[in-house]
Amino acid sequence: DEMRAKIRARTSDLGIEESVATKEAVEAATRRAKAGADAEASTTVDLSKIGDSVLYDPSEELTEEQQAAIDKVGQLSFFEQAKEEFANTKWPSIGATFKQSLVMLLIFVVTAGIILNADEFIRTKYTELGLIPRPDEIYDFSDLELPEKWEEMMTDQDFAS
Repeated sequence: DEMRAKIRARTSDLGIEESVATKEAVEAATRRAKAGADAEASTTVDLSKIGDSVLYDPSEELTEEQQAAIDKVGQLSFFEQAKEEFANTKWPSIGATFKQSLVMLLIFVVTAGIILNADEFIRTKYTELGLIPRPDEIYDFSDLELPEKWEEMMTDQDFAS
């Protein structure tokens, strides 16, 4: 209510009135719509009165006193504004924080369980299908023949390992 009173006072200071032409245009458009007439055929809204609203900065119209009256916090220093914001902040209670932490922990445990069980299931199926070796299987590569000149670049240490 206080903000509305400030807005009404500001509009009366600037001489802004409720537009009768806009009300009449809306009523006329409503009548045409009900009658089935084409709304685009008879436009009565004058768009030439709309200025460069992108470049419009309402603070340029206000005096320093008016800005101070409207935005008391904006006139404070940065640290005083931060102090004011923190004073108006509603912090969660310890109970709410604890509940949120429990929910987070529960989600973590459930998600980890799903991922680990899915991994175990996929590993088991791939092993059964022979796509990956079983952990206890040992492959013998003693009969593996290396390509020619493979050993030329090797050192004694490479042969030892």
